[in-house]
Amino acid sequence: MYTTKQSNAIELVPDSFQSFLVHGAQFTDREEYPILPTSFISSVVPERIMPFSKAITYRGDLHDTFIGFYSPDDTFERVRRNPKRYLPFFKRTAGIIGPDFSIHSDMPIIKQKSQINDNLSLTYYYGSQGIPIIPNLRCGVDELLPEFLSAIPRHTLVAIGTHGFVHQMREQCEWYCFIESFCNALQPTGIVVYGSLHNRMFNDLKARYPFYFYDPWISQRAKEVRRNGN
Repeated sequence: MYTTKQSNAIELVPDSFQSFLVHGAQFTDREEYPILPTSFISSVVPERIMPFSKAITYRGDLHDTFIGFYSPDDTFERVRRNPKRYLPFFKRTAGIIGPDFSIHSDMPIIKQKSQINDNLSLTYYYGSQGIPIIPNLRCGVDELLPEFLSAIPRHTLVAIGTHGFVHQMREQCEWYCFIESFCNALQPTGIVVYGSLHNRMFNDLKARYPFYFYDPWISQRAKEVRRNGN
């Protein structure tokens, strides 16, 4: 709920836009994206990463597992609709990598900004509730990048998801430019990669910054099947 003054009276109004997500936040100058404090961000590199779509039905121990959202948006849309419901679940885990609602450069600019805001707002909310977070870097057209990066603290862990996005040379070049840009701006202490960056063009970046690579869940499952001889 939030309050509004009307005829010298205070009226409670339903919080239909989920303002509670960014309670206590500071905001970027122009678009007012919530700024993620350094204190929210994990200083520990994940032991393993499991996608939310698999983790939510997993019956084992998740205390050493970071939850990621590198999957089709509809598999974790429920988190956007009702973020408080999943708070107890995320508290059972090692932390979360920030939500990854899709941002494509051919989307209308206002939609790209909306998705950026939702990703950052949910990340901020869970961090404010004591859940270790790793900011997920996902942006659209180049002109949106500077302000987006102003919401991410320098000298911390960050995460990206490349699975399914680096097959073509054009895509690899775009990723190189993106990674170089955020590395120059943020000087991260480490880059968590859900996927791969095999092209030799990335070697100079790998020489300058610590990269931590994690196989996508589908690849992990395929390896287990081969290992078990099924």
